[in-house]
Amino acid sequence: MGWNTTVVVHNDALHEIENDPEFGKNLSRAITIAAGRGTREEVSAGHHCGACEVIESHHADQVRVVAVGGNYGVELGYGGQWPVCTNDEESKVKMLKNLAESLGYNIRKKPQKKA
Repeated sequence: MGWNTTVVVHNDALHEIENDPEFGKNLSRAITIAAGRGTREEVSAGHHCGACEVIESHHADQVRVVAVGGNYGVELGYGGQWPVCTNDEESKVKMLKNLAESLGYNIRKKPQKKA
């Protein structure tokens, strides 16, 4: 199936990205470096030094959980194998349980209050 890469694009750099003829090549290079080293890599565009950031790369058979905010992204960990990557509640809970287990935790649903 190949590989997937998570990239955070800084929207305030979109104009620079759109007009930079080297951006695609620079992004491709950063993904290759990040995948090989297991590091985060910033990609510039035009005069914007941090137009986007490559967070992580992983095999497409796996689901990786990534948190994004504050112009930054962090890989949280393993979410399961690709069949769990759907938008229904059961799959989301399964990914959450897989992530918690990979970090050494267990989760459970809150008990329902009795009427």
